[in-house]
Amino acid sequence: MSPPVVLIGLDAAEITLVDRLCAEGELPALQSLRERGCSGTLHSNARLFGGAVWPTFYASRHVPWTGIYHNKQWRPERMRCEIVTDTWLPERPFWRRLEAGRYRVAILDVPSVLGPPGPVNGVELAGWGSHDLVSRGSWPPSLWEELERTHGGTRMTLEMFGGQSGASLLRLRDHLLDATRQMARIGESALAREPWDLFLIVFGATHRGGHYLWDLSQIGDGTSAPGEREALSRALVDVYRACDRAVARLVGAAPADARVMAFAVHGMGTNLGWSDRCPEILERVQRARNGSPARPGLLYRLRSALPWPLLRQVTTRLPSRLTARLVELWSARMFAWETTPWFPLPMDLAGYIRVNLKGREREGIVAPGAEYDSLCRELADVLLSFRDAATGERIVDEVHLLDELAPMHAPYRELLPDLVVTWRDAPATHVREIRSPTHGSVRWAAPS
Repeated sequence: MSPPVVLIGLDAAEITLVDRLCAEGELPALQSLRERGCSGTLHSNARLFGGAVWPTFYASRHVPWTGIYHNKQWRPERMRCEIVTDTWLPERPFWRRLEAGRYRVAILDVPSVLGPPGPVNGVELAGWGSHDLVSRGSWPPSLWEELERTHGGTRMTLEMFGGQSGASLLRLRDHLLDATRQMARIGESALAREPWDLFLIVFGATHRGGHYLWDLSQIGDGTSAPGEREALSRALVDVYRACDRAVARLVGAAPADARVMAFAVHGMGTNLGWSDRCPEILERVQRARNGSPARPGLLYRLRSALPWPLLRQVTTRLPSRLTARLVELWSARMFAWETTPWFPLPMDLAGYIRVNLKGREREGIVAPGAEYDSLCRELADVLLSFRDAATGERIVDEVHLLDELAPMHAPYRELLPDLVVTWRDAPATHVREIRSPTHGSVRWAAPS
């Protein structure tokens, strides 16, 4: 009989920070696992498809075979973006594909799984302590109420987008420490429930903490009291240490013969912000090429004019069906399709560009073959030509074309962007102007 497997995920834990804290003695449980076993760095597709890392993990397939790379994706047959669901892209997690009845599993809070938990040979919990709330529920359905009775309601609060103060970030730290302790208790109780063949748990605090506690850039002058900045300088370390204590508790509760692995499928770092500026850059390219930019629709203009933090504050609190409908409405007339050869898609860290292709897009205008290939090469060359006006450095690192991203036979090739843009390491907020020798310049005001 095979020994049980215990997998402990630390969502978006940054390996360089883990290495440093292990060397400093701050993470004794993780360091102990390293010393007793082995460790290494995963090769991830996060740089190109940040939203694909967890679906790639739970599906055991890469993006062209799952079709999942973002929470909002383009549907060419409907000429609009839609929130990705399991009815559209029904990718079953590997634990639901195990031989029926052979393995008992406990799956706790794996992020970004589409659809609620369904029948599984064991228990499954979703959306209890995850940073990104994609689905929420449990299997069996009674498990959620059982956990609330035993452990209280979830301690992972809704994400608070927008401006932060020192006090709000310290409250966030405390919430994340509490959420981690609660998740550790839930994991311990699950391990004591019965002997599992596979036990898989993921802690979301490292992800939420990484977004807001990575450095002090979230707080401006005059928004922190004396002593808060010093406490905040160690706040993310506090979160990592809490997760390390949770790892120690779970390892202690695991069967003596268990194979234990702690892991993260992607890391964390400073968001360079270039994807936020990509639509403006594409507008400049369109204007230089055609004399005028593509005409955006009214709802798309309204959405683009609203501050992103405000939009996120509102949409994360709306019923999911209403949010999904709003996405469909603003994207259906993003541009006048009859005059739009390419357009930006919802993006993550990388920039995503779609060609309005005949035979694929319902209202496509670019012919496949030579015209499509020429347009993609032209766009790639233009994007690579833009440089920081102050330093002369390129702003784009690489432009990946669809043929590099997916083979022709991949089942979901046609859902992917035609171009994926990765950026150089200069933060966009430090750049006031970019110039192309052929397509002019784009300027931004200094941040207030």
